[in-house]
Amino acid sequence: MWKLAKINLLELLAPHPPRTNFHVIAVDEEYTVRVAKTIGRFPWHSHPNGDEGWFIFEGRLGIHTTDGMLELNRGDFTVIPRGVCHSPEALVPNTIVIIFNRRDLGMTLQDSNVDLGGFEENDLTQKSNE
Repeated sequence: MWKLAKINLLELLAPHPPRTNFHVIAVDEEYTVRVAKTIGRFPWHSHPNGDEGWFIFEGRLGIHTTDGMLELNRGDFTVIPRGVCHSPEALVPNTIVIIFNRRDLGMTLQDSNVDLGGFEENDLTQKSNE
């Protein structure tokens, strides 16, 4: 049976090193919220199936595009449109980001042989809604 549950993002991320887990919080069958501690620069990529909304919960992040870099600080939000090639970079180690997107967002890497530095997606909140 489903029940309303509280999730503390800082507690959710605390036991995990940066980037080794990208925690997916299920919203419904179509949308998710992803939460991550970030470090370094993520490889150039785009998303073929939807836009990506980025909110900086803590720290500073630069989002590189072919037009330059947009610097985001704590509390800032931006949307990366579908298909725009980008490369996010934590300007402060362990920057915490919250990303809003479609479940079927997809990811096309500019270099398919690039090392993703341990990146994976896991839903650590599923147990709280069972």
